[in-house]
Amino acid sequence: MTSTCDNELGASREQGPQALVALSQLALDRMEQGVCVYDADNRIVLVNQRYLSLFDMSDDVVHVGTSYREVLAHSAMRGNFPESEIDALYSARIAQIAGGKPFRTEQRLASGLVMSLELKPLPGGGWMTICDDVSRLARLEAELRVQTERSQHALSNMSHGLIMYDANSRVVVCNERFLKLYNLDPAIVRPGITHDAAIEHWLSRGNLPGVPADEFRSTRLEDVRDRKAKTLLVMRYDGRMVQAVSRFLPDGGWVTVHEDVTERLQYEETLRQQNFILDAALENMAHGLAFYDSDMRLRVCNTTYRTIYHLSQEETRPGTHLGELIERSMTNGAFASEYSPQQILEAARARIASRDSSPMRRRMSNDTVISVRYCALAEGGFVATYEDITEREHAVEELSEQYRRFDAALNNMSQGLCMLDSSLRVIVCNRRYIEMYGLSPDVVKPGVSMREIMEHSCELGIHPNTTAAKIYADYVERLREGEHTLHRHLSDGRIIKLNHKRMEHGGWVVTYEDVTERHKAQARVAHMARHDSLTDLPNRTLFREKMGEGLNQVAIAGGAMAVLCFDLDNFKTVNDRLGHAAGDRLLRWVAARLKENVGEHDTVARLGGDEFAVLQRGPQPQSAERLARRLVEIIGHPPPLESQAIHVGVSVGIAIAPDHGLDADELMKCADLALYQAKAKGRGAYQLFEPEMEEEARSRHALEHDLRGALESNQFHLVFQPQMRLDSSELTGFEALLRWKHPSRGFVSPAEFIPIAEENGLIVPIGEWVLRTACATAASWPDVTVAVNLSPVQFRSRGLVALVTSALAEAGLPPQRLELEVTETALLDDSEATIEILHQLRALGVRVSLDDFGVGYSSLSYLRKFPFDRIKIDRSFVGTLGESPESVAIVRTIASLGSVLGVETTAEGVETEEQLDFVRECGCTAVQGYYFGKPCPAAEVGRTIETLSAVRRVA
Repeated sequence: MTSTCDNELGASREQGPQALVALSQLALDRMEQGVCVYDADNRIVLVNQRYLSLFDMSDDVVHVGTSYREVLAHSAMRGNFPESEIDALYSARIAQIAGGKPFRTEQRLASGLVMSLELKPLPGGGWMTICDDVSRLARLEAELRVQTERSQHALSNMSHGLIMYDANSRVVVCNERFLKLYNLDPAIVRPGITHDAAIEHWLSRGNLPGVPADEFRSTRLEDVRDRKAKTLLVMRYDGRMVQAVSRFLPDGGWVTVHEDVTERLQYEETLRQQNFILDAALENMAHGLAFYDSDMRLRVCNTTYRTIYHLSQEETRPGTHLGELIERSMTNGAFASEYSPQQILEAARARIASRDSSPMRRRMSNDTVISVRYCALAEGGFVATYEDITEREHAVEELSEQYRRFDAALNNMSQGLCMLDSSLRVIVCNRRYIEMYGLSPDVVKPGVSMREIMEHSCELGIHPNTTAAKIYADYVERLREGEHTLHRHLSDGRIIKLNHKRMEHGGWVVTYEDVTERHKAQARVAHMARHDSLTDLPNRTLFREKMGEGLNQVAIAGGAMAVLCFDLDNFKTVNDRLGHAAGDRLLRWVAARLKENVGEHDTVARLGGDEFAVLQRGPQPQSAERLARRLVEIIGHPPPLESQAIHVGVSVGIAIAPDHGLDADELMKCADLALYQAKAKGRGAYQLFEPEMEEEARSRHALEHDLRGALESNQFHLVFQPQMRLDSSELTGFEALLRWKHPSRGFVSPAEFIPIAEENGLIVPIGEWVLRTACATAASWPDVTVAVNLSPVQFRSRGLVALVTSALAEAGLPPQRLELEVTETALLDDSEATIEILHQLRALGVRVSLDDFGVGYSSLSYLRKFPFDRIKIDRSFVGTLGESPESVAIVRTIASLGSVLGVETTAEGVETEEQLDFVRECGCTAVQGYYFGKPCPAAEVGRTIETLSAVRRVA
């Protein structure tokens, strides 16, 4: 079979040049490009089929001889471009051809094809155009361009920095992020720069590789040479951390991606710390903790969990099933259960499925109690907690017991108790509260409001003369003021004390106490605090209050008020003779007489002991003097006590306001001064204050002041008065008498200064001086005694026996030569103690005599209690022997008593021979007085002894 090509070759051999042309046409028609050749007149001389097909033109129109304009018109007609552009396109192409240089252009056809046109002028005139369909190439280029643009955009907008090197270690590309990341200069770091230059610039910008620069360079070169992928962590110029990851390309180059990982590193460090803390927390939890996945397999657990269930770390590997853990735990003896491991597992599965997180109690083999909770997680799986609640269980049991005790204590309290919430509703109350008010337990119970309780109590008639609304309003108002106490006075006379205390979290605790008896007792105490318990008269406190009120009235309204101060005479005698009970009856009798005889608005008070006072309004001083006279008369005749007649009286001092002042203290001082003067009169009298009394008091005070310095200034001295026996006229001794010679006052009478010394206690040191001086003086005498008087005050001070012992030892005086004289007054204060001291003195060998016998109150009782060596008859009886039959009788009686008792009796104050004869006749055994000699100084005692001895010889 002969091919078409062979036929055409044969034809060409036959036809010659024409065949050659046909053969050229055939070759043109088989070209991929379209070809069209024009002559100098712009008419086609050669065109191939590819040219016609590319532009979809007809060979009937476009053929040899067709002009270029006709070709354009036909192409436009075929829709390759708008017909309106024919002229402009023709002119432009002809002008370009006329330029004599080839040129290229593209033409996009209406069909979307893109044609590439190459126009070339021919040497002999004319030109040709070669056309090619470049639509696919254009599409590929467009796609490449788009891809390139996208790559460039992606590169520019990467969050990471990127730099690429070729096989020659030169930069191919780097993005803007890379440059900014390290603060690099884009004019330096650009395509073509070497790797070394890039590193040098990178270091110069203050970026730090973490190693020395030389080491860094050499390491990077080694990495490139070995083509070893590498991750580096470097520090940027500003301290931020960047991670660089290098990867090598098949062509020998490499790419390095740079990422700022500062936050990531910080986060990772934070996460590491949190994980560390979480692990520490997990391991240090008091509770056991375990996480399980949705298949009930263990993911993580802590040591406490393992300890509770006796599980080892090997037995609790992640992935171990809960059922297996239960079995191992039971096998290891952690706990025993009546249920199988499978049943326990199913129970756990049911709880997790129902999302029941309530606790389960599990008693372990070591008697601990574990609370187990399963908490399902939203993403699947669950958390189990295991808490040792043994102590809590014990605490709950103890708390329950405490609640039982609290309930018992609450309901057995002597006080009522009610707890109220912030809305004043009852939280709890006890039985005593309900019983105290007689309330109904059906009404008063938790939840009831205080308003309802008050309405209930008012219905019961508990609160007289008020309403529940008023009580509640007042109650709320008081609570607004804070914690307080109030008292409810109930209709039955009881008084209930309500004490309100705030609770820490709001509300109140109210206690209710029946204080009826306490109030009565307090009223009694208040009364007793202002009244005398024996007589029920106002005491000194209330008296001063009344006096202050009275003085205010006098100052404001005028008028006058008298203050009368009463002091019983001889009251101590009654106490000592008949006892304190009798004395108390006497005081009550006196109080009753005072109240009977004063006015309705006058005040009678007992100030203490046997001291009373009266405040009297009315015309003064007449009213006060009249009252004083009447009371002196009445009290001077008391009724018998203990079937015995008593002899008491009263002395009264009176001061008048405003005449003597409006100050309470000043007025009392005036009344006391008047009372002192009344007693000085001889008792059983009253005295109105006179201004001269203040002067006397001042004088007395001045004398007291001088007396305090007299002993130190050696102003005292002793004189000695002889004592004689009547039957033999023998000198038996001397009585030491104290004398005070003041530098300016001269001799001060003992009767004046001794009472003052006894009142202020100076008599103690003065008495000691007298005793020691008398003993020392008598030590040089012949065998005679020295008598020394003892004050009652000395018996009350400690150490009297020791003082006497010391004085005798210092003087070297035999005890039997010392005679101590004691007055009945010393025995009145505390007779038992005084008698005991006298016995101790007698045991030393000292003689004891009872001085001023007959002027006291109970002499005979003292004579029975103590065997005195001598009784001294007071000079007041001896001085009136010739005038008073009573004195004669008294002296005879005392002398006879002494004879019966075997006690010597000495008559004091014998000044005449008649008195001497009389006391001898009465039976006295000794005398003392001016008849035998006046008291003489110590220096004259020797001469007195000689004189009296001579008298005795003559006699």
